[in-house]
Amino acid sequence: MTAFAFKLIACITMLIDHIGLVFEEPLAEVHPLLPIICRLIGRMAFPLFAFGIGEGATHTSSPKKYLLRMFLFALIAQAPFMLMVGTHHKITSMTLFNSEVPIYTGGSVMVTLFLGLSICIAIHEGRHFGAALALAFGYAFDRVIGMDYGILGVLFIVGLYFARGSRIGRSLVLILFAVCFYITPISSFISQAVSGVRPLEIGQQLFKFFAMCLPAVLLLFYNGKPGRKAKLFTYCFYPLHMAVLWAIYAAINFF
Repeated sequence: MTAFAFKLIACITMLIDHIGLVFEEPLAEVHPLLPIICRLIGRMAFPLFAFGIGEGATHTSSPKKYLLRMFLFALIAQAPFMLMVGTHHKITSMTLFNSEVPIYTGGSVMVTLFLGLSICIAIHEGRHFGAALALAFGYAFDRVIGMDYGILGVLFIVGLYFARGSRIGRSLVLILFAVCFYITPISSFISQAVSGVRPLEIGQQLFKFFAMCLPAVLLLFYNGKPGRKAKLFTYCFYPLHMAVLWAIYAAINFF
């Protein structure tokens, strides 16, 4: 499989995930498991995007342009992200269309990817102090504002960078990330299962863990080739699909 194939799979699974997030209630009316299945499928997206960043840090011909492009699209994507996630996780609100619109204030996954890329490029160029500063900034940003997958997601990208060139190494890093990310739900599931309780919500988190591990199998089939060239495809798809989903949500709820 080529790098482009992974990007395409990541975009499709992310879209399915966000459909399940924004339209959870309507989908649940069709079938209670439908939004859950959408969210499970969506767990595959971030590991594949992170893999692309880890690979891109070593293969880019212009690290500065790559970083600038990621930074600009992180800015562009932030507003659609805050609106879209706000439909499910409200932190604050704003008045729009004479209605109170819920807003989420954390950083999007583009922020996580940008910070991971910054560290990988700095390490690749031998600027270890710069990498340490970027890591410290990422930790502070995550603690104060928050971002998708947090500082653990940033470290995951760096781990994939160090595991480059090893199919098994990349897969093991991915599985380790999934274990660390879901370690609390896993431990809760085990303790409650031992006590005889049947925790549905914890069980869903456990299934998300297994879904996040699925890309570890896909990465074993990476052929090292970039595939079809579509530099701006992923960057444009991310903010556009969120804006479209939120626009549909707004048309249903605010008009």
